[in-house]
Amino acid sequence: MRFIAFCLAGLLLAARLDAQVPTVVRGPYLQQVTSTGITIRWRTDQPTASRVAYGTSPNRLKSEQTQAQAVTEHELTLTNLKPGTRYYYGFGDSQGNLQTSPEQFFVTAPKPGSREAVRFWVLGDFGNSSQTQLSVRDAVLKASVSRRPDLWIWLGDNAYSKGTDEEFRKHVFSVYQDTHLKNLPFYATPGNHDYGGQRLSFDIPYFSLFTMPRNGEAGGVPSGSESYYSFDYGNVHFVSLDSYGKLDGTHFLWDTTGRQVEWLKKDLAANRQPWTVVFFHHPPYTKGSHDSDREKDLVGIRQNLLPILERYPIDLVLSGHSHVYERTQPLIWHHDLASTFTTAQVVSAADPEKPNEFPVGKGRQGLIYIVAGSGGQRGGQASGWPLPAAAYSNNTEGGSLLIDVAGSRMEVQWLCEDGQVRDRFTISKDR
Repeated sequence: MRFIAFCLAGLLLAARLDAQVPTVVRGPYLQQVTSTGITIRWRTDQPTASRVAYGTSPNRLKSEQTQAQAVTEHELTLTNLKPGTRYYYGFGDSQGNLQTSPEQFFVTAPKPGSREAVRFWVLGDFGNSSQTQLSVRDAVLKASVSRRPDLWIWLGDNAYSKGTDEEFRKHVFSVYQDTHLKNLPFYATPGNHDYGGQRLSFDIPYFSLFTMPRNGEAGGVPSGSESYYSFDYGNVHFVSLDSYGKLDGTHFLWDTTGRQVEWLKKDLAANRQPWTVVFFHHPPYTKGSHDSDREKDLVGIRQNLLPILERYPIDLVLSGHSHVYERTQPLIWHHDLASTFTTAQVVSAADPEKPNEFPVGKGRQGLIYIVAGSGGQRGGQASGWPLPAAAYSNNTEGGSLLIDVAGSRMEVQWLCEDGQVRDRFTISKDR
């Protein structure tokens, strides 16, 4: 009897210990990459300490970062890394339980200002588990066999339809975890669906799930907010704006006296990078599933924000929201209804024989606006389609952007879900 009791006690103890082993239920995923650091996040079903081991070989993870506090939302930042270097990592708890894989790696950004080639993947309005979302993902995988993206940009409406934690699990983490999230860092901007349709509360899953640079950790002027921020990657300066939330309960993005726009002006004035890309969810020009002539946010951004953006040498303005692809001519001073567009508002040195090649010398180049909102959602047509100011429009295909920057040349491709590139243009700078 004593032997039986001893065995039962042992089994109960083993079962209790097994029950205490934490299970990873989300992640890992990579945030806030810079030339010398990165943040690694994951979630467990039980609170536990956090540990990341890392190194330049998958079999030699000699460096460690730990956090003793037991949590379920794990977030560790690695520092003092080498620029442009591939690191492998394992993650887990302080008891020595590490999850490792050759597919768990990250590459730090080049030194700020570096002219070496970099590639960005830009995806908008994607998290709905549609066949379009899966096909767009797979098209990028196939196109990246010989040249993978270095960084991933999310344009908002990242999880449909209310941005709940479960929707992010089902439509984002489950779709991209094995293919991208564990080895491709990303920066994001929120959309109206991420806010769940309300505009005043920032206590939403989007802000608890993701870590964005509020203190200038990745370059640019500190914003003090994860709602809007900037960062540098190589010789490209990125600015992410919040086009939906009502900051401080008083100001939208198009209320240009608000602190978001005051910060924006300071950041753009301080920027010294040769390339600048601004991204936010709501487009100032579209005739797709949304109409920039009729919707208050879109009209307000075009009339009030664009005159500010036009003061600075910005190359691209990227948005989603409208579930189509639209790319404008290089524009300045077009703030009225779409039908008022004239060629006088196109400011470009492009050769008429080469309409998709935009050389920039000492003169002014207009801003090119792109709507890339068909990464999962697809289709729509407002009155007046196609947009008169557009150089190319498509509301039948899903797709995403690949942007390659090397020194003084930028190439932008719209890669469709069937693997075809249906729009392509270049910007080159004489410096």
